[in-house]
Amino acid sequence: MNQLKIGTVLVACVLTSMAFFTQAGAKVASSLSLQTTLGNDEDTFTFVGQCPNGERYRLVSYQVNTVDSNQSFYDYEGPVGKGTVRTGASPKTMSVRVCRKLAEIVNQNYWE
Repeated sequence: MNQLKIGTVLVACVLTSMAFFTQAGAKVASSLSLQTTLGNDEDTFTFVGQCPNGERYRLVSYQVNTVDSNQSFYDYEGPVGKGTVRTGASPKTMSVRVCRKLAEIVNQNYWE
């Protein structure tokens, strides 16, 4: 009988907390407003993070319009050093490279 009472109280507590958090989440969501709208026309992105060794890194990805086409560039700063590189690599790939102190970061067409 005691276990039945404890189970009933536990179920009641869980249901009450679920109802409370659902209402609180709805109130927070309805009171938030977006300050800026994002679209597909963004051409500069900043990525900041922490490397596995605890050091911090920063990547700024941007496009430069050239005569032939758009070129992708990264300004980077981290354990590998500081610099600019032209590459089509993904931000995840670049973050791994920037976090390695002895990594070689070269332009996409390094022979140019």
